[in-house]
Amino acid sequence: MAELSIGRSGSRAKPIRYGVSTLALAAAGWAMPAFAADDPPVVVAAPQDQPSETPASEDQDTIVVTGIRASLTSARNIKRNADQIVDSVTAQDIGALPDRSVSEALQRIPGITLQRTNENRDPARLAAEGGGVFIRGLSWVRSEINGRDVFSANNGRGLAFEDVSPDLLAGIDVYKNPSAEMVEGGVGGIVNLRTRKPFDQDGHLIAVSGDYNYADMREKGYWSANALVSNRWETGLGDIGILLSGSINNIGNRTDSIQLGTYTVRANAGGPAGFQNILVPSSLGWRRIDWQQRRVSVDGSIQWRPSPDMTFTAEAFLSSADPKDMEHAEGVYSLPDYESSYQVNGDKVLEVGSYTNANMDLDTRYGASHKVTRDYSLNWRWEPGEHWAFSADVQRITSEADVLSFTAFTEFGIAPGFFNANRPTLAFDLRGDSPSVRVTENGASLANQNNYWWAAAMDHLEDNRAGEWAERFDVEYKFDDDSFLKSFRAGMRATDREAVTRQTGYNWGLLSQQFWGAAGSAPPIFLNQTGFDTFVNNNGTPADPSDDFTQAGVRNPGLPGQAEQFNYNDFFRGKIGVPGVGWFPSVDLMTNGTANAYDYLRATQSSGWGWAPLTEDSYENANPGSDNVLGGIARQSEKTLAGYAMLRFGSGIVDGNIGIRVVRTRNEALGYLSLGTITSSCQATPAAPACAGLTQALAFSNNGAGGRLSDATYKNSYTDVLPTLNLRIKATDDLQLRFAAGKAMVRPNFSQLRPYASLSFGLNPAGTGLLPQPLGLTGQAGNPYLKPTKSTQFDFSAEYYFGRSNSLTFAAFYKDIKDYIISGNANETFTSNGQTLTFNVTRAVNGEKGRIKGVELAYTQFFDMLPGALGGLGFQGNVTWVDSTGGANQPVNTLDPNQINNANDTTLPLEGLSKWSYNVAAIYEKYGISARLAYNWRSEYLLTTSAANLNAPVWSEDYGQLDGSILFSITNNVKIGVQATNLLNTRTFLDVGGAVRHPRYSWTDTDRRIAGLLRFTF
Repeated sequence: MAELSIGRSGSRAKPIRYGVSTLALAAAGWAMPAFAADDPPVVVAAPQDQPSETPASEDQDTIVVTGIRASLTSARNIKRNADQIVDSVTAQDIGALPDRSVSEALQRIPGITLQRTNENRDPARLAAEGGGVFIRGLSWVRSEINGRDVFSANNGRGLAFEDVSPDLLAGIDVYKNPSAEMVEGGVGGIVNLRTRKPFDQDGHLIAVSGDYNYADMREKGYWSANALVSNRWETGLGDIGILLSGSINNIGNRTDSIQLGTYTVRANAGGPAGFQNILVPSSLGWRRIDWQQRRVSVDGSIQWRPSPDMTFTAEAFLSSADPKDMEHAEGVYSLPDYESSYQVNGDKVLEVGSYTNANMDLDTRYGASHKVTRDYSLNWRWEPGEHWAFSADVQRITSEADVLSFTAFTEFGIAPGFFNANRPTLAFDLRGDSPSVRVTENGASLANQNNYWWAAAMDHLEDNRAGEWAERFDVEYKFDDDSFLKSFRAGMRATDREAVTRQTGYNWGLLSQQFWGAAGSAPPIFLNQTGFDTFVNNNGTPADPSDDFTQAGVRNPGLPGQAEQFNYNDFFRGKIGVPGVGWFPSVDLMTNGTANAYDYLRATQSSGWGWAPLTEDSYENANPGSDNVLGGIARQSEKTLAGYAMLRFGSGIVDGNIGIRVVRTRNEALGYLSLGTITSSCQATPAAPACAGLTQALAFSNNGAGGRLSDATYKNSYTDVLPTLNLRIKATDDLQLRFAAGKAMVRPNFSQLRPYASLSFGLNPAGTGLLPQPLGLTGQAGNPYLKPTKSTQFDFSAEYYFGRSNSLTFAAFYKDIKDYIISGNANETFTSNGQTLTFNVTRAVNGEKGRIKGVELAYTQFFDMLPGALGGLGFQGNVTWVDSTGGANQPVNTLDPNQINNANDTTLPLEGLSKWSYNVAAIYEKYGISARLAYNWRSEYLLTTSAANLNAPVWSEDYGQLDGSILFSITNNVKIGVQATNLLNTRTFLDVGGAVRHPRYSWTDTDRRIAGLLRFTF
């Protein structure tokens, strides 16, 4: 059995033996690199129903618990003894967080909800693991590892929690109203991920765990493994400890979806009674996405204590994630005929109908990413005597994200006359929770490759990099034990962050015919053809080979083999029917690189149309646009300098801290001005009377040529003063009341700070003059001068702790937020080529105020008073209510008018805010059995104000998910068990539309996942 020595700093306590896992001592001691709170009661993990073999040290209590109960007790004690309002999740064993991802573990905490899409603007693709984390309805969440910055290169601020393996973490702490010594940047709160250290235990520790995770819809299993080796030695140079840990985590899943388009009012005065006006979806489609990811994490740390009062800690942490997904989507894009409807808010919505002579579009999409975060840190702590303590910390973190998105499209037609009436007829029934789609006419033609042609292709590339140096120094003076003043802490922190985004737009190109194509566009190249047989346009005129996108008449004998038949077998586990077959671009075509795909697809290009793949050189030619605000290359930097002072006090029943943090932020970025082109007869005859109003604009734009003007550096700086107060009243030994007040801030995202401006010229129909303002001279721009969003916030909590592991807590919070970032318009003056013009420019600005308020109630109890086996029962539950007034949603892209208009819709609530959410869990811990059955639920919320492709608000309906686990302790060192996710096979429903009327538009099923677990500890 391993041993752990527990004692106050600078002393060695008696060893306490334990058998199944490491202790949670690090839960408080390593939450921040500066100073920890007073030592909490020690939670000792011991064999079930056995007492600790050695009594606790004189100044500490010992509670002997195991498994889930040990984790919950440790989390309870962190909350009880912390200086701030904090909630935690802890892992006693390696790989023992209660869920398969950091995000999913966080959702068990009161006030935290989870977004289940990778990007809220892309609701068509649900995440396999939980995506964005919201604290009390806000996405402004600061992420940390061991109290230090951690972020992902694709957004530059927060961490994509799904990129970090949970298996190496000792725990997660969520600070909802932090103290002055904690790093600024989270209005919603701070999420701190804690890793393990060699001084967490006395002596050696070897831990190994593994699991095999089976996804039932994907019908495939994935293995994962974790290992940790730790030891410490007493040497002539002092105590030395080394810890090495690693994790390989594989996971996969499948999602099946039926999705509609936006709804429009269709008038049909001659229709049946009651059907004169009806809401009709613009499209109907179905898709399958197969997703998998390998996540590799490595953590190594060395601790050296040359003397009892001095400790050095060096750590390196690396996490990489390589997600890949393959999508097959098929859709019908036309307005259907109808048979019946249902009422919603006084309107009739189509529920049963059909598409006659349906236009069918099919696509195969391949997505692949490589994301890496590296964190290197060195910490020094010195406590010379009873009164002084010093700490210094230096960190280097880097992050990178490489992204590929590649889509190819085919369409359905009937050779040789592809505009005839032999397309299929599809009947659909959207009633209830299980819609269906079936072919009623011409269904056999769907299986024939000869009836499909190559339609289009699209690719997108990203190469993002970010890094930061952070240095910190803290000093603490501890007053005498009998003094009301406990300690005074002060410190400084400096950071230097750089971010480079290299992204393209979405490079869409026509391969051959589109169903909406007009005469003169590219002719169809059917999937059974090797390329062009003739050079004739659709209108029957001869094509000019010199106008071909590449070489006229290119053939490739392998082109027919780059399409394959795909069957939607067992769709929604066989519960929902769709047309089960179609011819798609093949998986091999999509996954062997875009250059390889072009070798085949170039044989389809003619008549001036075509698609050519993006390359590394494409970044230089890209610009911010409505499809991607980060298009092109952006180099940005940010430096901060912060100082704080905090006084800790307490006597008898009252204690707390009061402090202030002052932070100076300086931003710098390289930007440019882009001018639109002007095409007008005035360029040839500038002296014509009709051209008088356009002469200055032509000169401004270099005679209509437009283009990009020289780069310029933009700088901005601001200072924030953030006072905080945390007060605790110990009403009784078991009941304590907390009050917290403070100010918090969150800086704008780098995408919002990007300095660029794109100016355009609106001409009258004759093209000889500018339109009247504000339509004639317009612009869209980023804003490097944005200020942070700030919050004045108040918290109250009542916390009742009873028994060995039980608690009942209540919390109320209020946040008064100002300087929301919104889209605004203003007249701005620009000078080019000696000409000065005033443009009406849209850019992100600070504006709007809002309030967030809510309450949280949490209860945990183990029923030890029950007889026999029933004494192992326990319950954990919490409920949160959140409400908001005012505030504003932020358009992700201020170059997209749809996003701007929808974000400014004041009838919509804030994105991501559910009014209600709750968790309930039944727990059993006895006789070596550790089991949990947990249900998580949140109410309807606005997912996005403007979903991609739909350009309309999308809502997520109420969602609840049941997960469970059971582990058996075979010996003190060996556990086996089963963990299950989504036991009830909960279906996800999304709605589309405004605040008053948003009918259902999406139905999605994903896997149940069952994992067999094995854990060893030595």
